[in-house]
Amino acid sequence: MTPDTRRNKIIEILNSATSPVAGSTLASDLNVSRQVIVQDVSILRAKGIEILATARGYMILGKEDYPRFNKTFAVRHHIGQMEHELNLIVDAGGKVVDVIVEHPVYGELKGNLMLKSRREVQEFIKSIEDTGSKMLSDVTDGVHLHTIEAETEDTLTHIEDTLKKAGLLLSSND
Repeated sequence: MTPDTRRNKIIEILNSATSPVAGSTLASDLNVSRQVIVQDVSILRAKGIEILATARGYMILGKEDYPRFNKTFAVRHHIGQMEHELNLIVDAGGKVVDVIVEHPVYGELKGNLMLKSRREVQEFIKSIEDTGSKMLSDVTDGVHLHTIEAETEDTLTHIEDTLKKAGLLLSSND
């Protein structure tokens, strides 16, 4: 298979996927190394294909029917509350798009999450545990931002109230 044929196949796989596709899955399906997939994705991005790398794999932006409303929430919690926080959001009808922290040296650091169900939250938590990775918010003593998408503004208001009642939402008094 030529590199162009392989890259076209990557686009085809991502366009037909209903959830993010792991790089290792693409590598196995296309009989190449994971590093070749990383390189191919970089080349496709340079050509203007909007491929997003999430904790669960690659996806093409715009192929999913995204909700129309989003809001950024400032939250703070310790590592033991991460799964609870994410589940509160998805249970209330939100999609956790990302996590953002303000690093003292690098400035804003952002991790794409794209979590919309308890199963996806559980898989994300498991991947952190399996790899021994640290949370981005470790740098900021638990303070971080989440961009949340939802179908309605009322859902975003409900999520805000839920996070506030759980004591996770930062307020202007903090």
